[in-house]
Amino acid sequence: MVEALIKAKTEEERLLEFLRSIFLLIAMVGFVFYGMEHWILDHWTESWQSKIPFFVSLVGFPLTLLMFFHRGKWVRYPFLLWMLVSVLTGILGAYYHLVWNAQDAEVSLWNLAGFLEAFKGSRPVLAALAHTHVGAVAFVVGITIRD
Repeated sequence: MVEALIKAKTEEERLLEFLRSIFLLIAMVGFVFYGMEHWILDHWTESWQSKIPFFVSLVGFPLTLLMFFHRGKWVRYPFLLWMLVSVLTGILGAYYHLVWNAQDAEVSLWNLAGFLEAFKGSRPVLAALAHTHVGAVAFVVGITIRD
């Protein structure tokens, strides 16, 4: 990203590389923030699955940082794969938060009142979707880079 921004010849290329860099920075800060949040909030239960978001952030940060300095296939393809893992982690996390909230409230997710009750439960559904947001933003940056 940095090299492409410096080597951009036209105003449009500079703007495109600047926007890619900003979106990549947003993703990188997101991985740092969410990883620290999981660690500080002690987002661990007895199950190993509760540690997955932390490890997704732990791997996502260096891959995103590496994308600032290298754009080759050997960096971009693992980066793109990991961003899809981040998106999937967020979607599954939101689903499980909803299911567990519904179990706690003893409601069904298959009607509107039960869904809304589960959505307002103790486990934040939208917080889990943050991984989806970060992964999707970074994925779009990765697929818009040409070889």
